[in-house]
Amino acid sequence: KYQRFKLFDKSNTLAGLLTAIKEAQNDPSVNGIAINTSGLMANREILWEIREQLKEFKSAGKKIVMFIDRPNIDIYHFASIADQIVMDPTGTMTLEGYIMGRTFLKGTLAKLGIGFDEWRFFKYKSAAESFSRDKMSDADREQRQKLVDDYYKLAKSDICESRKISPERFDQLVDDVVLFLSEDALKEGLVDTLGRWETVKEIIKKWEGEEKKMVGTGALTKFRLPYDNYWGEPPRVAVIYALGACAMDEGITARKLVKDVQAVTDDSRVKAVVLRVDSPGGDALASDYIAEALKKCKEKKPVIISQGYVAASGGYWLSMYGDTIVAAPNTITGSIGVIGGWLYNKGLKDTLGMSTDFVKVGKHADLGFGFRLPFIGVGIPDRNMTDEERSKVELMIKTMYKEFVTKVASGRKKQFDDIEPIAQGRVWSGYDGKQNGLVDVLGGLEIAIQIARDRAGICPKQDVKIVEYPEKGLIDMSFLQPKLFGVSIEDDPILNYIKFRLQHNGQPMPMLPIDEMEFGQKE
Repeated sequence: KYQRFKLFDKSNTLAGLLTAIKEAQNDPSVNGIAINTSGLMANREILWEIREQLKEFKSAGKKIVMFIDRPNIDIYHFASIADQIVMDPTGTMTLEGYIMGRTFLKGTLAKLGIGFDEWRFFKYKSAAESFSRDKMSDADREQRQKLVDDYYKLAKSDICESRKISPERFDQLVDDVVLFLSEDALKEGLVDTLGRWETVKEIIKKWEGEEKKMVGTGALTKFRLPYDNYWGEPPRVAVIYALGACAMDEGITARKLVKDVQAVTDDSRVKAVVLRVDSPGGDALASDYIAEALKKCKEKKPVIISQGYVAASGGYWLSMYGDTIVAAPNTITGSIGVIGGWLYNKGLKDTLGMSTDFVKVGKHADLGFGFRLPFIGVGIPDRNMTDEERSKVELMIKTMYKEFVTKVASGRKKQFDDIEPIAQGRVWSGYDGKQNGLVDVLGGLEIAIQIARDRAGICPKQDVKIVEYPEKGLIDMSFLQPKLFGVSIEDDPILNYIKFRLQHNGQPMPMLPIDEMEFGQKE
């Protein structure tokens, strides 16, 4: 997770782990790191970031030992950086490759008696396919295949380098073996020893040097490199987390987050800002609220963007004004485009035995009028749009798309014609984003913070204070609050997605499909 509550929350955070590894690297009393991956839950982008920090740790001549029990390809990719990998003797390993699939609701909507009109005008903008199709379009298949190819390429390259496996042999292991018992993994050289956590402790005792003592990450923060003798409070770098769907009062809570951006803009103690984006997009208004606030902030101090697992569509809208955009090779970025659609009654009202009636003034006053769906609690319009109404929405979507591309071009200091060919709603991996100019630097949160320090002119030896926004409360009260996909999902994500679409029915939206929304990083 990204942040934890002030009381009764002992969860590990990304920033905390990265700092602990860095502290351990600089601490002469630390010989190595032992990591237990049993029960580890993190997406592949987060794992890559931590792996990169461990790589730096290892380059300092220190050792890493990992314990694994039932790793998939992502966990094994993470663990492969270790000098020694210990696998549970009754464990299994799965090198299954990568897959991206979709859930299609066209048939479901038809059975329910709900109609859907898709407003798609850009080749790769496929968010509404969940409602309009029963399989991927060729364009969506193309962009998704490129993403999984890049995921595989990254994992394969790192694993082969760390474990001294030929690329050809790795392909064979994935395609022909897939499932490994612990003995098989040992024979293939995928792990070094079979045992349990006690075995890891025995390995540590045998490391060269003085008698070893295992300590937790909390002990590492007590050590600091000597800094220059600066008087007073150290300069601050603000890290702002924009997590979940782009919405005004849910998800990223744009209305509140803008206030945080304004606060750090006006705070003279804050010398630079890092915005961590993990969002699949959503409401254009919410995205633009924050983007404009960041643009104003940028006039006073450096603004660095750190893109997480997904920072595409409205998530890229949040990113576009940053001085520097940092993304992992396996970040989902781009998707510069806008799409819309209209859900409406096509028999459901009759099936439920419901009826509606109205009086009106105005030719289009009944647009959006309908009945409330039981259980979901949002309304569904009685009718589809007329051709006249649809043409107005089409103009709105195309105008918003042009505005989106124009703003990205301005933020990236490029021309409209430079951005438009790589827009069209297409998603890119962070690796491809670096190639086409949507991303500046491949890296994670730690790299983004370092760039922020440098851009602010903070001396390399001077300590800084990291302040995080939005500020977390004392205890987790989320069980009392409504949920929206992308952040703390507790309800059915498909139900949440339909509810979100109905709440924004007919609105042009820079957003990704339900699948990317499901897998965004939690709080």
